[in-house]
Amino acid sequence: MVRLPSLVLFARVPEAGRVKTRLSPRLTDEGALRLYRAFLEDASRLYGVATEWEPVLAAEPDPDAPELARLFPSPWRRETQGGGGLGERLAGAFSREFARGAPAAIAVGSDHPALARGAVAEALRRVEQGGAAVIPAEDGGYCAIAFSAGAPWQEALRDVPWSTDAVLSVTRRRLAARGVELWMLAPGYDVDRPEDVDRLRRDLSARDSRSSDYPAATARALAELP
Repeated sequence: MVRLPSLVLFARVPEAGRVKTRLSPRLTDEGALRLYRAFLEDASRLYGVATEWEPVLAAEPDPDAPELARLFPSPWRRETQGGGGLGERLAGAFSREFARGAPAAIAVGSDHPALARGAVAEALRRVEQGGAAVIPAEDGGYCAIAFSAGAPWQEALRDVPWSTDAVLSVTRRRLAARGVELWMLAPGYDVDRPEDVDRLRRDLSARDSRSSDYPAATARALAELP
């Protein structure tokens, strides 16, 4: 049987005071929780109905927490992120999916509710014949990164200075040193800072709410926030 590529969504169990804490003082802990839960609800719907990939939730700390089990039912497969820093957890996810026979895999963050589903699909199409692709984030990191099973993903993710503006440039240099081109797609943005909430609100207000990849749960949560 031909295996599909894997889409791995990285997320946390939604708990007040433990998710989107950098949105304070723009939002209370409860408001940040409500917004993050909406991010997850939209991601589950947008990425879970695909026929071109297998959806996988990489959760921290417990992928079987009741709320995640409710938000990510079948066809989602729920896995733990594992220990270590972000690079180790990403490497673990790619290692697991390739060991299961996935020809390619993409890791997507849960902090990008405005990210178009089509961009994720395009990143996976770019690596069908090998290599790597990235949807950059404006802060110098990335919203999503994809590798074919034969790409040097271990080297690309090793000792990256995470949470700095050098993440993307280091990843790109590592791949170039191995003769691998990194396909660069149109950038997205994180919702991490108080001002990002207002940007997200403006962004969604300019979109067609009837679109299949419109993050409706996020829009409802924003409408209920002060």
